[in-house]
Amino acid sequence: AKTKLVNELDKLNLLNKTTEVVIFGCWYGSVLIPLISDKVKKITCIDEDDQAITIGRNRLFYKDNKVDWITGDVFEEYRDMFDTADIFINTSCEHMPPMNEWGVINKERKEPYKNPWWTRVPKDSHFAFTSNNMFDILGHTNCVNSIEEFKGQLPPAAEVLVEDELEDERGTRYLLIGKI
Repeated sequence: AKTKLVNELDKLNLLNKTTEVVIFGCWYGSVLIPLISDKVKKITCIDEDDQAITIGRNRLFYKDNKVDWITGDVFEEYRDMFDTADIFINTSCEHMPPMNEWGVINKERKEPYKNPWWTRVPKDSHFAFTSNNMFDILGHTNCVNSIEEFKGQLPPAAEVLVEDELEDERGTRYLLIGKI
């Protein structure tokens, strides 16, 4: 599924030496980073799992100086690198709230932000999101039953450029790529 995602980004000519990528829910980065590192300028990996971030940073990719690592909740705060990111990748949508909730609610004050984050990122930013219908896997809190249901979780102004479904022995993986 991650190879398919990168191939589709390549077909759209979105990966190049000036591209800055933010990966939400990156885990160790062990699949995506090798697929895109030689193609892009910078990668920022964000995950709540400090152990995964530490292993990615200190064991797997310690020689790759174009990768930054952040332990944190992607929904928690707006980060400076979002201002220059060209592509936001989330291959963990089934593990977190819908992406249309990204930056909508200030968790501390439990109130809506006046300007959701997707309205603050560069106008030419793209997204590449995946989810699945594998409800029985531990930690999957936001699976979807169809690509249409998944599209319903996108920010309101998102324009879908690529949509695809990949079957495997556990279920269906859904891929959406587009403009924010």
